[in-house]
Amino acid sequence: MRRVAIMLVAASVLGIIATATPASAASPAAKKITSCKKDKNLAANIQTAFNQYLTSDTSADKMKLIQDGAKLIAISDEGAAAARAAGQTTSDKTTLAVAIVPTCDGKTAATFKYDLAVGQPKPVTVVPSTGIGLNFAGDAVLQKGVWLISGATICDLIGQNPNTPGLGDKCLAAL
Repeated sequence: MRRVAIMLVAASVLGIIATATPASAASPAAKKITSCKKDKNLAANIQTAFNQYLTSDTSADKMKLIQDGAKLIAISDEGAAAARAAGQTTSDKTTLAVAIVPTCDGKTAATFKYDLAVGQPKPVTVVPSTGIGLNFAGDAVLQKGVWLISGATICDLIGQNPNTPGLGDKCLAAL
């Protein structure tokens, strides 16, 4: 009888362990985004891609979700250095793209309006919903199920900075 009780306890414990494993181990892999109109999180996905650029500390990380990002590393670094020299950025603060309003322009293309929230403390734990009142525009492209911010959008952003005169045009020429 004691063996039966031990076996029942062991079976119960194993059952609890089996049901306590993370759901992600049993759930299928996340589906890739196949088209703009089917992306139920379009604004959030574009914001994530843009904020990867804005908040990363290394050039390689910044360019991971930028279309033709490798072509823009030197110019982006030059713009970041100018912003630091002017006191616009510091190592403990960052800028975020917020209030993303996207529009699908085809199966794999979107345009969007956005604002910037500047001077946000690092690490960012909550993305603010509003910024400083800018009405900038950008483009995103869907490649291999992931949204990328267009290189031209980054060039336009760099060109908007009064501390980087002419750098936006130089950036566009690099594309």
